[in-house]
Amino acid sequence: MKKIRVAFCVRDMKVGGVESVLIRTLDELIKNKNLEIVVLTYSKIKEPVYLKWFKEHPGVRVCALYPLKWLGTDLSHFFLVRLIQHTCRDVYRWWRRMWHGVRAAGDIDVFIDYYNFSFNAEFRKIKKPRLIWWHSSINSFVSGNYVKYMNNYTRLIALTDGFVADFKKLYPKYSNNVVRIYNPIDLKKIVAQSDTGIKPRGKYFVCVSRLYADKDISTLLRGFDIFWNKNGRPNVKLFIIGDGSFRVRYEQLADSLSAAKNIVFTGALSNPFGYMRGAMANILSSYSEGLPTVLIEGIAVNTLNIASDCKNGPREILLDGAGGLLFQPGNAEDLSKCMSDVFNNSINVKKMKKIARDGLGRFDSDVISEQITDLIKSYS
Repeated sequence: MKKIRVAFCVRDMKVGGVESVLIRTLDELIKNKNLEIVVLTYSKIKEPVYLKWFKEHPGVRVCALYPLKWLGTDLSHFFLVRLIQHTCRDVYRWWRRMWHGVRAAGDIDVFIDYYNFSFNAEFRKIKKPRLIWWHSSINSFVSGNYVKYMNNYTRLIALTDGFVADFKKLYPKYSNNVVRIYNPIDLKKIVAQSDTGIKPRGKYFVCVSRLYADKDISTLLRGFDIFWNKNGRPNVKLFIIGDGSFRVRYEQLADSLSAAKNIVFTGALSNPFGYMRGAMANILSSYSEGLPTVLIEGIAVNTLNIASDCKNGPREILLDGAGGLLFQPGNAEDLSKCMSDVFNNSINVKKMKKIARDGLGRFDSDVISEQITDLIKSYS
């Protein structure tokens, strides 16, 4: 049987959510001997963790379309230099697209633009099936007017049923061009890592997140401060695990609060699951999400989730609030009430956790990899 050659296209392989999900997806797909996988990037991979992965998996070939180092994705912080680099990079990439296209990948049966239309320019002249993976919310799709690219793609893969429902309502013309596939999660591996991870003593809440604006850690900090004061300033901590460009301003905000001494920024941890497993609740405070893996991980280690009811993932993962607590995005008072309900045992936490765990099988990596493989086969 002839192997199906699939190209996964991602601009760069920096440490982040999308890249880690791609690696998890590849981990599952390479088990299928009927698939031959190529990863197309804009620039050469530099991150040690991904270099190590590809070295350990030589069967997955990597091709950089724009290998000129100084015109990669890492540009100067100086405005004028950055402007010159942008101009040179655009010309260089246009020239490479015109004369080389994606021929470096070889004869591909199915192309997958793995992150939010980032390969739209490269896909325009390709006649083979072109799938696009959308990792954000419907709000981001609408505000960015990404529907203008849909004619260049065969099918859009979304992460939630909520996104699919909203998409079909807003864009009935493309209602037959969208399908939902969850991100694959290795649930057994997460549980095993939680057994070996650090588990602090005492009562605490935990948040595992990149420290960027869209994660709205400000609301989390204010919500915890309100909770702490309303409940008699108890010996309860808030651990914030992660890093990012907003870390300093979030730390400054935390220092200005009355609960400052009970808020701990740990930085990024390779294994946060011990923290998650021992927490009273795992908290997500984002303004917008695609499919927040951290909530699924919380369920896997049998921890209650508290999440903002943002588009599109939290409500779906937490089964409309039956398997976890939802609060209004940006509402610190609402979040503090959820924290108080957990702390004071005002809700049936055990029942909520059971409901959430009963629905966990839909995210299992074996189930998801089969869905992805079936989709690829349908276009080969």
